[in-house]
Amino acid sequence: MNKVWVTGDAVVDLIPHKGGQSYLKCPGGAPANVAVGIARLGGDTSFVGNVGNDPFGRFIAQILEAECVETKFLAFNEAYRTSTVVVDLDHEGERTFTFMVTPSADQFFDAADKPDFAENQWLHSCSIALANDPSRTATFNMMTRLKSQGGYISFDPNLREQVWNSVEEMVENVSKAVELADIVKFSEEELLLLSGKNSVDEALATPGWEDKAIIITLGSKGALVQYQGTQTIVPSKAVTKVVDTTGAGDAFVAGLLALLSRHSEWKNQETIIAAVKCGNKCGALAVTKKGAMTALPTPESLDVLS
Repeated sequence: MNKVWVTGDAVVDLIPHKGGQSYLKCPGGAPANVAVGIARLGGDTSFVGNVGNDPFGRFIAQILEAECVETKFLAFNEAYRTSTVVVDLDHEGERTFTFMVTPSADQFFDAADKPDFAENQWLHSCSIALANDPSRTATFNMMTRLKSQGGYISFDPNLREQVWNSVEEMVENVSKAVELADIVKFSEEELLLLSGKNSVDEALATPGWEDKAIIITLGSKGALVQYQGTQTIVPSKAVTKVVDTTGAGDAFVAGLLALLSRHSEWKNQETIIAAVKCGNKCGALAVTKKGAMTALPTPESLDVLS
């Protein structure tokens, strides 16, 4: 099994409870969710980043440790607070986000010389880590160092325009990360925005993407995978009730990387499609409970859905 390093934001999500009369305090942040999801599925994972030296930051650290995510490279920032996000859910479980702390501690991560990487290891990140320096420079440095050691990059844009100074700056930096990545998970909207194209087919023909595994999540329709010139639709798993979609994409990535990290020779259609199937199952289970991290599946729950 190869280690998966995860870097970026770890946040506290405040989720409406009892009809909006109160809020549940839930650990979250896409990278932190992915790290926990991989650990629950038996993977070897470590979180690299900053939280504030405050009650929410200590809460996140305790959760990560309890979930068997290595926290050796999780630092407590004295000057800035842990990112806190109010999540609003509509009647179908779809969500909108309000970022309550700007700038937050995760944006000041700068330990780009750590950790030490090795061949066949993975690094996963999302775009919030690229929104500001020093986190942006540190994240790009980690990506290039890992690649130089024979490792692999997984990237999920997970775009949040409100944390960027401009859309142009967002597109420029996220596109740079996509170029470095071996696997990229897009939503259809993200794919079109970042490629500047009007259709999925046009976007997938972007020069330089030929050797990448490009995955477009399609919600209840499953996922579209493009790799080595072949496109495949991988159907989703049906669930009886959607409660909260907050962590579906993160659960998908966790399932994907949990399987891929078990294979040093993963660059083939069979392994990638198997990993996407695992991701689809994880994403389906994640929408059946409230809270992104709470809903992340275990191997036992995946067996039930089979």
